Amino acid sequence: MSSMPDNGATGDQGRTQQTARPDVPAQGAAPPDQATQQQPPPGQPMQQGRQPMAPPPPRYGQARRPMIVTEAETRVTGRRIVQYIVDYFLAGIIPAIAYWVFDNEVNGIRGLGWLVATVIAAAAYFAYWVLYPYSHGGQTFGMQLFRLRVISKNGGKASMMQLFIRGIFLILDTLFFGLVGLITILASRYRQRIGDHAAGTVVVPVRYGQGI
Repeated sequence: MSSMPDNGATGDQGRTQQTARPDVPAQGAAPPDQATQQQPPPGQPMQQGRQPMAPPPPRYGQARRPMIVTEAETRVTGRRIVQYIVDYFLAGIIPAIAYWVFDNEVNGIRGLGWLVATVIAAAAYFAYWVLYPYSHGGQTFGMQLFRLRVISKNGGKASMMQLFIRGIFLILDTLFFGLVGLITILASRYRQRIGDHAAGTVVVPVRYGQGI
């Protein structure tokens, strides 16, 4: 009887020892961390033959939206003058009634009625110059009559904050019977009054940018 080991047994024992070692990968298999090593580090493009990584978005202020409102679209000064007279009259109806009714002594207190009338007047002005145009495409009643609208200077829809700022600056634009606002409009490249400059808005014909 021969004392030499069986080759089949030796092969089986070798395969058993190889399988029993978890730290040695099987033949033809990639190491466990090879896939991780092939991934590019953050900020680096992927290797050739794979889909390139998308570039990061530009930082705030790096790219500015181009101006799309032309100067010719804002040449509506004549209509704006008449429109403002109409709006000024309509916006003052409710405040005038409020002061007429409440600006008197209430239970012997003179200032209380004035305070009530002032609150009503402020609410009426806010509704007329901010809420209504915001929900009607940037148009007041006068602008609807004369086919005008307020938009953002970059061509988009005027926000409620822009309309609010524009309404607040009516206090300055109406000084000296509106001459301050008129002079500012005539001296402005895009026919903007003080409120338009502060809010970043312009007035254009109603046909302009109906899709915004």
